[in-house]
Formats: sequence, C-alpha cells, structure tokens
Amino acid sequence: MLRRRDSGGGGAVAAPTTSQAYDAEREVTPEEAEQHREEIRAFISDWDRVATYLLTVRRDGRPLMRPVSAFVEGWTIQTVTQNVHLKTKQIRRNPIVAYLFSGLEARERGNDPVSVYVQGVAELVDDPAEVEAFYERRAAATGRRRGHPGDTYTPSVIRTTPQYLRAEGFSGRRHPVIYRDFPGLTTAAQVP
Repeated sequence: MLRRRDSGGGGAVAAPTTSQAYDAEREVTPEEAEQHREEIRAFISDWDRVATYLLTVRRDGRPLMRPVSAFVEGWTIQTVTQNVHLKTKQIRRNPIVAYLFSGLEARERGNDPVSVYVQGVAELVDDPAEVEAFYERRAAATGRRRGHPGDTYTPSVIRTTPQYLRAEGFSGRRHPVIYRDFPGLTTAAQVP
C-alpha cells in the first residue's frame, strides 16, 4: 500500500487507491443509462450540431481518424465512402471501427463538448441497388441528397453495427453512460 506523509504533523497515512481518488470513470447505473437512451440516439443523429469522426485501423495497426458524415437508423451507423478511399481498403482488411460524435457546443463545466464514442463492426455495402436505397432513405429522413452529383467514383456504404457506446455529458455529472446492448437494433441483414 502506498503511504504519504500526513501534513498535519503525524505519521504516514494510507494513500487512496486509484478507484477511491478518482471515480469519474465509473459509469452511471443501468437505470439512469436507460433514461438517456433516446437523447443519445437523437444526439448522434444530429447533422447540424454534431461533428462526426470515423476511426479505422491502418495495415500496421495504428488508428486513423477522419471527419465523416453519418446517417443513423435505429442504432446502425452508416457513412458513404468511395471505392478509391483509404478507409474503404482499411475496413475490408479490418471491420472493427469506431465513431466519435462530438457536440459543437460547450458544456456547462467548461470547454468539454458532449461526446459519444461508438465501437462496432462495419460491413461495406457495394450493391448499387442497396446504395441507392440508402440514398433514398437518407434523403427522405434528412432532406440531404447525394453528396457529389456527377462524381465518377463508385459509392459504397459503411454500415456499422455498434457493440459498445460511451456517452459523456448526458448525466449531468462526469460519470459516463455506457451501453453494451442495443434493443431494437436494426442489423445489417434487416436494413432494406
């Protein structure tokens, strides 16, 4: 056990353990987490007030993160990519990805934005009919059409099924909201 000297003139006292000294990493209760589920899903679906980043893994194992647009259906996260993009090649090699959704407005306690980290398994949807159906669903839900009409690339959709979610700034305290299950999750096989 670590000991530190008591500045009050006495002997040594036991230093607090890491978990005693700093418990902000402790997640909220499952009951409290459930209270924030829809708020968190709405947050990651917000195109206007949330910056979204996709993390993939390079061939040598180092992570690479870049800004992307994401369309969320249920809990399934989808991003358009191109056949020529590096992220497409990286996902074909290693389908484990992560998204970071970062609010553009500061929280009450300082500069830290509200944020959500989602780790999951991605699949690349290359079928032109499925890609077109994705564009139609996204346009119906958001009003946003195809990103770059006239481009000569072949679009694909990165469809990510979440496995773990950590949300900061939703509980009013420093403790994160964590989900490991996603009721009603639309899996890749169920997306039209």
